[in-house]
Amino acid sequence: MSHISAERMGQHVHEAPDDQTLLTRIARGDQDALDLLYARHRPRLWRYAWQQMDRNSSWAEEVVQDTFLAIWTAARGYRGDASVATWIFRIAHHQTQKAWRAQGRQVHEVAIDEESALLAPIESHEAAVVARLALDEALTQLSTKHRAVLELLFFHGFSLDEVALILDIPVGTVKSRLSYARRALHLEMSHVAAQEDAHDA
Repeated sequence: MSHISAERMGQHVHEAPDDQTLLTRIARGDQDALDLLYARHRPRLWRYAWQQMDRNSSWAEEVVQDTFLAIWTAARGYRGDASVATWIFRIAHHQTQKAWRAQGRQVHEVAIDEESALLAPIESHEAAVVARLALDEALTQLSTKHRAVLELLFFHGFSLDEVALILDIPVGTVKSRLSYARRALHLEMSHVAAQEDAHDA
C-alpha cells in the first residue's frame, strides 16, 4: 500500500459522520452522537432561538436544551423527508412556541435581497459596524414570525420550501411574510438613518 493511499484511508477513517448517520446512532441511544450533533448545530440554533425569544439569552438556552432533548426522544421518528438540519430547526421552532406559551405570552402574529443589499454602500469598517447595528435594531421591530422567515432564509441558508417545512406554513405564506418584512425593514432602516442624520446635523 502506498503512503498516499494509506494517508487517504486514514483521513477517511477520521471523517466526521454526517447528520443522518448521527441521527441513526442517536435513535439507538448513542449519547456521543448526540454530543456531536449538539456541537455541530448549537451555534445556529442558539442564534435562531435568541432572535425568536426577544434576544433573551436564558430563554434561548432553554429552547436549545429542550430542542436537543426532543431530538433525543424523537430521533427514531425521522423519515428523511427533509434534511436533518431542516428537521432540527422545525423542532426548535416548535420549542420556541412552547416556550412563549409556558410564559403565558401569546406567540406573535402578523423576495428580500441578501442582507448587504439592504444597506447603502459601505466605505469603512466603522460604517459597516454602524450599519449592522442599525439592521439588528430594525430586526427587533419585526414580529417573531417575520424575523423567523428572515433568519432561516438569510442567516441560516434554508430554501423557501425548507422554511415552509420548519414553520409548518405554506410556501405562499413564507413569501408574503418575506414581502412584508422587506417593506418593514426598509422603512425602519430609513427611520434610523434619518435619526442619525438629525443627530449629526
